Amino acid sequence: MNINFDPSSRQPKGPVAQILTLIVGVIVLGLSLMFSLVVFAVIAVVGLILWLYFMWRTREVRKQMRDQFEAQMKAPTPDAQSRETAVTGDVIEGEAVRLEDEPPPK
Repeated sequence: MNINFDPSSRQPKGPVAQILTLIVGVIVLGLSLMFSLVVFAVIAVVGLILWLYFMWRTREVRKQMRDQFEAQMKAPTPDAQSRETAVTGDVIEGEAVRLEDEPPPK
């Protein structure tokens, strides 16, 4: 394989070839910019549609959560005695430490 990176071995380009290269380069750059704008616009529209669909599907859950939050904020705070009577069942709170039993002396 022979790869020559010596720029002096190239044939010099004429002014017509340079102008044609510039025009083709500008056209390719413009087309790529337009294509990217179309792609980004499609992505933005699809994202907006998905977001609106999600908001539409979760509207009832959000309304229930908002109503529940407002009901909790309006409810009076219970004092300590009524809080104790409101609890049903056993609540075990604490920390447990397991100690190994020592073998009985012989």
